[in-house]
Amino acid sequence: MIAWGINALNHGSSLAVVKDGELRQFSVSNDNDSLPGEFTKQALSIGSPTDIFWYERPWIKKARQVYAGQYKTALDMSVLPSHWIKKRRYNWVKMHYTPHHASHAAAGYYTSPFNHCAVVVLDAIGEFECASIWEGKHNELKKVWSRSYPNSLGLFYSAFTKLIGLEPIKQEHLLQQMATQGDPKRYYIEVKSYINYTVKLTRNLHKGVLDWPHTINNLQDQCDIAAAVQMVFEDQVSAVMLKARQLVDTDRLVYMGGCAMNSKANEYEAKAWNYVWSLPNPGDPSSSIGAVLYHTKQRVWRDWGPVKHIEIKV
Repeated sequence: MIAWGINALNHGSSLAVVKDGELRQFSVSNDNDSLPGEFTKQALSIGSPTDIFWYERPWIKKARQVYAGQYKTALDMSVLPSHWIKKRRYNWVKMHYTPHHASHAAAGYYTSPFNHCAVVVLDAIGEFECASIWEGKHNELKKVWSRSYPNSLGLFYSAFTKLIGLEPIKQEHLLQQMATQGDPKRYYIEVKSYINYTVKLTRNLHKGVLDWPHTINNLQDQCDIAAAVQMVFEDQVSAVMLKARQLVDTDRLVYMGGCAMNSKANEYEAKAWNYVWSLPNPGDPSSSIGAVLYHTKQRVWRDWGPVKHIEIKV
């Protein structure tokens, strides 16, 4: 069996190839449209796939887009995996779809050294789920808690990234850097009013922060807002992690999703758990791995390289 895990047609793309139970190739691209042809050529050199595992369920995602009022995007059929498969002439391959957060969770759990652990997934937006907690035990994954759109910690952070003049989805790391130069107390109450425990937004921030009550005049204003956002974000991450400890009786954590890239918030979380695992890129690029492993339940052991966003403890 040769299986492909694919994450594509979004703001990044990746391809994982599993042959005879071994991960043979993992490629990542910043391509904003589709998976580059050179990646599929490399994969085909290993052999033709018998199964393709897609990192999300496209019709669930389109349902969420309709719910969110993204009608033009929802009606764009060119981004369906079936269209991609037909264009690449892989019609003979059996297609499997994977819940998006399950792809994240599986990428973390099945590459970890843990038999029993809590798996926390926090990201911005894809299908309906934006936050989830899973129990990984005896090679099985079970979801025990979740929050759905528009209750998204990632959307919260991206909306404020846009508010202070940065590009959302791409420059959240700059907000984190600016937060170190700001006073979090100045705007903490205002920022905190947009989100309640645990990951419950008081208004939909998908289109940004549209009702910010203060004028942003200079860099210090931006840094002070960033500092307050970072503090609220850290409060929320801690609340989710506390819930994970309550729901899953373990001292082992697997942390995945785009929000896991916030290294400042992770400084505390790494200390709060005895054992910690994540992948070098816990966001969508690793979902191609998770899409395969969620269905095959294979454990993959290899050197993944340095993990910079959180201290790995195994």
